[in-house]
Amino acid sequence: MPEWKHGIFGSTSDAGPRPVTVAPTSFSVLIGTAPDADTDAFPLNKPVLIVGDKRLAAKLDMVGNGEGFLPDAVEAVFDQKRGTIAVIRVEKGADDAATITNIIGGTDGATGARSGMEALLDVQALTGLKPRLLACEFSTEQAVLTKLMTYADRFRAMVYADCPGTTYAEAVAYKALWGEKRLELCWPAHKNVHNRTVPFSAFRLGIEIQKDQTKGEEYSASGSNRLIRGSLGPVVPIDYIDGDTNCMAHLLNFNRITTAIMDEGLRTWGNLTTSADAKWQFAAHVRVNDVILDAIAAGLKWARDRKLGKTFVEDVLETIDLFGQQETKAGNLYGLEVYADPDLNSPDQILAGNFYVDYDFTPPGIAQHISVTSHYVNDFAKAIFK
Repeated sequence: MPEWKHGIFGSTSDAGPRPVTVAPTSFSVLIGTAPDADTDAFPLNKPVLIVGDKRLAAKLDMVGNGEGFLPDAVEAVFDQKRGTIAVIRVEKGADDAATITNIIGGTDGATGARSGMEALLDVQALTGLKPRLLACEFSTEQAVLTKLMTYADRFRAMVYADCPGTTYAEAVAYKALWGEKRLELCWPAHKNVHNRTVPFSAFRLGIEIQKDQTKGEEYSASGSNRLIRGSLGPVVPIDYIDGDTNCMAHLLNFNRITTAIMDEGLRTWGNLTTSADAKWQFAAHVRVNDVILDAIAAGLKWARDRKLGKTFVEDVLETIDLFGQQETKAGNLYGLEVYADPDLNSPDQILAGNFYVDYDFTPPGIAQHISVTSHYVNDFAKAIFK
């Protein structure tokens, strides 16, 4: 029986949908060596945040000769867009094999300290940001890239990696090793303005940051056909002719390798991941799926451990529906429809504490192939008599 009261008493209902926001989609982490770095600013195996600050980035190379991966890679990224990135500096080994071991890293059994790629697991705790885009030194090595992909799946992050060698055959042979939807392979390497060779993946990652931070494009747009800054060009000339399926650029794209072409400026060229599943062939579609799924999951934290009832169901569905409308209006989706399947949400499941919500979505298409057909007709000859 209600407590007896006399007067007007106010209360606040927790019912209703909640706003869902998209976390930063372009936060990137680069892993590699920088032997001449300021060790106080960039200690080994510790994620360090660089918020578009070239003064801090310059401390990756206190000598000025670009030794290691990180100095030139960070410069290549910032030449495209000065976004928020983190770097994990690893020790350069006595030889490449030792350096690769340091990059792969691990966890010290005695201290629990993480090193190399394993330090990716410290990034969110230290920065408050979830890694979305990844690149590392020696991604041309199968062992390195295999390990990096395990973290990509854990974070739902895209990886930009490089094919080895200076020949088309070497690049295609490396691609044959991969069938990952969160992997975009790049080839060949580029020369920067200091005439040093830089992995193309660093430039490509910078392009993705630039695109993500451009209003109207964002995470749902393609990173292909975009001007590359800070590069003097690829170390291997890539021929490109519109409509020619036998040029090098087309053959590389056919093999799901992103390259660069000279077409009114140096441009990225390629839309595809290495996925064996055609549904996930477009890198932009993979990113839409990952970003939307993460945003919804984060936006439903308020619903955890709440009492399951009709209002709860309505609030969850409306929360997701409003977010879908928001991203559709922004151009990142063609549409999204959310529903709670009654077959999955049976009384037994509800009383067991389980609630299932599904949504259907469609990402924007990518105009990779535009076909123009000419028709020779006589009709317009009569214009001479008008």
